[in-house]
Amino acid sequence: MAGRLGSIEAVIRPARDDDADAVSAVIQKALRETNARDYAPEIIDRIALSFAPAAVSQLVAKRTVFVATLEGRIVGTASLDGSVVRTVFVEPGVQGRGIGRRLMAEVERTARERNVAVLAVPSSVTAETFYARLGFRSVRDSFHGDERTIIMERTLAPPSTACDAPCVPGPERLA
Repeated sequence: MAGRLGSIEAVIRPARDDDADAVSAVIQKALRETNARDYAPEIIDRIALSFAPAAVSQLVAKRTVFVATLEGRIVGTASLDGSVVRTVFVEPGVQGRGIGRRLMAEVERTARERNVAVLAVPSSVTAETFYARLGFRSVRDSFHGDERTIIMERTLAPPSTACDAPCVPGPERLA
């Protein structure tokens, strides 16, 4: 599951129990530096509480969680909870370099293996364009107080026709 990121090797692997502190740090940094552009500070503070190391440790125990590492350092995470993608975050300094796409490819591969037909993601306003580029479509908005989340879905190709990366339909597949 290794790929190239410039001259640095990026590895996607299952999260381990001892990854919780590093995963929490990536999430906290992404929330405060990236998501903070689209959400008020009190919303970011409320969300951040859900991703303290102890809470991340519980998520690793109950979901299928993946991490992205560069030179052994965790720089991203994504998880699958049944048919729902959750907790996709990439460290701000390496965003836009394909790490999120690679994490999503692993989540989708796992979902296909589990015969998930439709993958859903409760997207932040910040990540809506990212998911749309991967072929997800907006289904509806959801609100938790003044926090807006966009519920998005994508039909997965069956395992026999699956792609190695997230399958984004080309013009020939849209006809």
